[in-house]
Amino acid sequence: MSLQTPSRTYTRTQLCEALGVGESNFDRRRQQLENADFPKRLPGLARWSRAAVDAWIAANGDAELMREILVGPEPEVLSNVAASDTIAKRYGGMAR
Repeated sequence: MSLQTPSRTYTRTQLCEALGVGESNFDRRRQQLENADFPKRLPGLARWSRAAVDAWIAANGDAELMREILVGPEPEVLSNVAASDTIAKRYGGMAR
């Protein structure tokens, strides 16, 4: 018995089903969706990234939230003073 793994992409038909729209409606609105940060079709394929589309839906089209869903939040940038304070605390307040 072989295990089925989920596809990492959506076909146009699957994509339209996930969005709950007809294919002709999607075709008419595709440029408008892409202007609202909807993921573009993968280069050289007639498919869309499932992760990117699912993140766009979960983020309600918010590009920054979509990026956080896909790759995580931006790391905090520490100033040199804050970094040295953090290091001092981590190592028990050793002399600087």
